Amino acid sequence: MPNKETQTPRRRKVKSNKAQRTRTVIWAVIILTVVVLAVLKIWEVDFNSIKRNISKNSENGIIASVSDSIYPYSLDSSKNIEIVPQNDKLNILTDISTTILNPTTGKKEYGESHGYSNPIMRTAGSYFVIYDQGADRFRLDTLTKKVYENENTESPVLTADVASNGSVIYALKSGTNKSLVTVINKNRSKLLENEIKGSYVVYVAIDSSGRHCAYATVSSENAVLVTTVHTINVGDKKERGEFKFEGSHVLDLRYCGANLYVVCDDSVSYIGNQHKLKSVFGKSEVNTCCFNYTSEGELVYVYSKYSSANENILAYINENGKVKTSVELSQRPKYVSSASKEMTVLFPDKIVTYSLKTGEEKGSAPCDDSVIAAHKLSTKCFICRHQVIDITEIKAKEK
Repeated sequence: MPNKETQTPRRRKVKSNKAQRTRTVIWAVIILTVVVLAVLKIWEVDFNSIKRNISKNSENGIIASVSDSIYPYSLDSSKNIEIVPQNDKLNILTDISTTILNPTTGKKEYGESHGYSNPIMRTAGSYFVIYDQGADRFRLDTLTKKVYENENTESPVLTADVASNGSVIYALKSGTNKSLVTVINKNRSKLLENEIKGSYVVYVAIDSSGRHCAYATVSSENAVLVTTVHTINVGDKKERGEFKFEGSHVLDLRYCGANLYVVCDDSVSYIGNQHKLKSVFGKSEVNTCCFNYTSEGELVYVYSKYSSANENILAYINENGKVKTSVELSQRPKYVSSASKEMTVLFPDKIVTYSLKTGEEKGSAPCDDSVIAAHKLSTKCFICRHQVIDITEIKAKEK
């Protein structure tokens, strides 16, 4: 057996070899780190940007931060631009095309030229319908593909809407002073057909399930313009309700659950379960400035007490037709939207966000009068101006 004298040099040699290997590994790590840092420096990678871009907003499914370098995103036209946040995408309609934009990457994920002269879009779930108002065609798409296009309707399309299951309700002009309301499913099977005599349909609506429907007709009674809102269910032969609005112009019909908002130029009403009418703001109590809907379909509404007033009020009206939040605005806004439990108001010179539940001001950003729309999604605010989609930072209000 080796004695202690022969073991000691051997142990020293082993320790020396281990130390040498350790020094080699350390220097390799140092050299590799230097190389990586140099590459990142060359490509000007922002570590904070990397960290932000892997953190996602759980509510909207949109990455919390977007690199400024991918915006502005150029559009093919500056005319008739409509932007609708749909799921975690931006659905953009122009007079030339429709585009599904991934707001995180700034990349077009789907889109086509539609060739419509007067395109109007409605969205629900992952579906959207575009109709050429006054012409004989409409189309149904999802966020990833075209489902179908009806290019030869029997007569001009007046209006249309879509349900979350892909069912489409549309109204056609049907002879002199007549309209035809039809509901079809995504396979184009007919579910409902109802001819309306003596008036034209100006708006239609269908709820997310594709079962509850409504349409607004316009006629003249004793030299007074009368808008009548009719409600009907798919599968029924008779209407569930009929509600007249004398001297008022209906601006929109929209379901939230099984309940229907009726937004007029001078009032807001709510129809519960197809037959119960409730006045949120009575006739001539308000002057409608602008409105939009939350991701849950609830109404966000801006109004003034009289038409020329600069002082306006921002109201959040829940699905039961109750005003839950009111905010006094010192300026007349151009546009309003809502997402992430906030309301975003576009003024001529700034964008301001408010809490949906409390009305508290959350933040703001300067802008100029060229901005025509603003949507805050997660931590970014997407704006439209001229012929581009851009982003701007909303700075939190100091407490």
